[in-house]
Amino acid sequence: FSIVLAVLKSSLYNSFAQKNNPTISKTFGFNTMSYLVAAVIAFAGLAITAQSISKQTVICAFFYAVIVLSLQTISITAMKVGAMSTTSICVMYGMIIPSVAGPIFWKERLGALQIVGIILMLISLWLIKGKTPEEQKGTSKKWIILAAFAFVLSGMAGVMEKIHQSTQARAERMPFVCIACAFMFAFSVIARLITRTKAENKTGKSAVLLAALSGAVIGFYSTVNLTLSGKLDSMIYYPIANGGAMLLTVFVSAIVFGERFDKSRVFGTIMGLLGILCLSIPV
Repeated sequence: FSIVLAVLKSSLYNSFAQKNNPTISKTFGFNTMSYLVAAVIAFAGLAITAQSISKQTVICAFFYAVIVLSLQTISITAMKVGAMSTTSICVMYGMIIPSVAGPIFWKERLGALQIVGIILMLISLWLIKGKTPEEQKGTSKKWIILAAFAFVLSGMAGVMEKIHQSTQARAERMPFVCIACAFMFAFSVIARLITRTKAENKTGKSAVLLAALSGAVIGFYSTVNLTLSGKLDSMIYYPIANGGAMLLTVFVSAIVFGERFDKSRVFGTIMGLLGILCLSIPV
């Protein structure tokens, strides 16, 4: 379920980026609608569970909101100038960061296979860049910078999930998601008002629909991810969840969005999957 939601989320971002050619202001408008829907879903879950809210949850949710909002904005911008598949893979490879943080900060075990897996994944990142003329935009300097930021932010989001699930407030999953979505909605509204120009066209119905669907996916995806991050070791959960999503993204990119894959990217994808396999084998 987590894998399907991750790919669906990336597909909705890509559809918005390609069909609407959004400015930074329209991207924040998209975020506003997305997180409003996600917050409503999370609030409904919070009302049903009637959980308490601790200071630890509020603090973690605040930093998580800043990270995820930045990640979504940068991901949409990267997909606007590059291919969905390579952008999504870079975001999913951010799992390296919480996977390594697990053994360092939470005393989770790290073996030789995990180290080999990380090396294979880093090599595959170089191989999956576009080679055909249609895909050269995927390796522009602008895309590389955006993808690098997305990689780091994706990993930081995983670390924040792990931090919250390591506190005494780990049972407060719905409050965490609800507060984080509320923060992201507020930040998006402020950013939208600051960046909006008078000459800007109104947001189309298709963009509103994509934003609403994205918000629904985010609401469920965040809750599922937070639950799994607290129940499984980082070395097992993040590689399996993101690896499965990466493989599914490759097929969706090729079949739905018509992206082409040369031998280098196919080989890079295979190496990445091998790296994920190495990471997910228990020590």
